[in-house]
Amino acid sequence: MIKRVLAWVDERTGLGRFAEAFLFQNIPGGSRWRYVWGALLLYVFLLQAVTGFFLWTAYSPSTQTAWESIHYVQHEMTGGWVLRGLHHFGAQAFIVVLVLHLLQMVIYGVYRAPREVNFWLVLVLLPLAIAMSTTGWLLPYDQHGFWASRVPIGIMGVTPVLGPLLQKIAMGGSSFGHHTLTHFLALHAGLLPLCVALVLGAHYYLTRRHGFADAPKDCACPDEKYFPAQFLKDSAACLAVLVVLLGFVL
Repeated sequence: MIKRVLAWVDERTGLGRFAEAFLFQNIPGGSRWRYVWGALLLYVFLLQAVTGFFLWTAYSPSTQTAWESIHYVQHEMTGGWVLRGLHHFGAQAFIVVLVLHLLQMVIYGVYRAPREVNFWLVLVLLPLAIAMSTTGWLLPYDQHGFWASRVPIGIMGVTPVLGPLLQKIAMGGSSFGHHTLTHFLALHAGLLPLCVALVLGAHYYLTRRHGFADAPKDCACPDEKYFPAQFLKDSAACLAVLVVLLGFVL
C-alpha cells in the first residue's frame, strides 16, 4: 500500500524523481567536509525560523508589553529560555557560517563562470543577515535594545537622498515609539526572512544546477553520490552546531 501511495504521489507531483535527483547527485572526487557549509547555512536559518515562530506566539509588540512578554518567555514560559537562547546565539551563528561559506567560495574559485551568480547571491545574504540581527535588537524593548537600535537608524538618517525617508519609514514617524516596534517586527519576522529564504532557494537551485566543485586534478578519489556519505557529513555538522549552540545557552 505504501508503494502504491508513493507511486501515486510521484506520478502526479514528480516529488519522487526530484528526491532521487537530489539525494543521488554525483559528487566529483567523493564527499568532503568542506561541502557542509551550504547545508549548515540552511540548517541555521531553519533553526532561526522555528525558534522565532514559537517566540512570536508569546510576544506582544507594544511599547507597554514588549519587555513584559520577553520576561514571560525567559522566566515563566516552559522551555522559553532555551528557545530564546537558541534564537539569540543562532543569529550570530548564521552570520559566522555565512562568512565562512563566503570565504570557502572565494578560496575554491566559485566566483568564476558559470557559478558567479551563485557567489553574488551569497554576497546579497550578508547585508540581509545583518539587517535581520539589527531589527531584532529593538524587540525586547529594553535599554540595550533601545539605544543600540538608534545607532543604525541615525546612520540611515544621514544617508544622502533617500536616508531621511527610509529613517521615517523605519521609525514609523518622527520619533521612537509603538510604530517603530511594529515596523521592526514586520521587517524582522516578515520581509527580511522571506528575502533570505528566496535568496537561499536560488542559491541551492544554482548549486544543484551547476553541481559540486570539480575535484582537484591530482585527486584519485572516485566519484560518490550525495547520499549517504555527504548526507551523513552534513547531518553530523548540523548536529555539532546544535550542540555548540546549546552549550552557549546552558
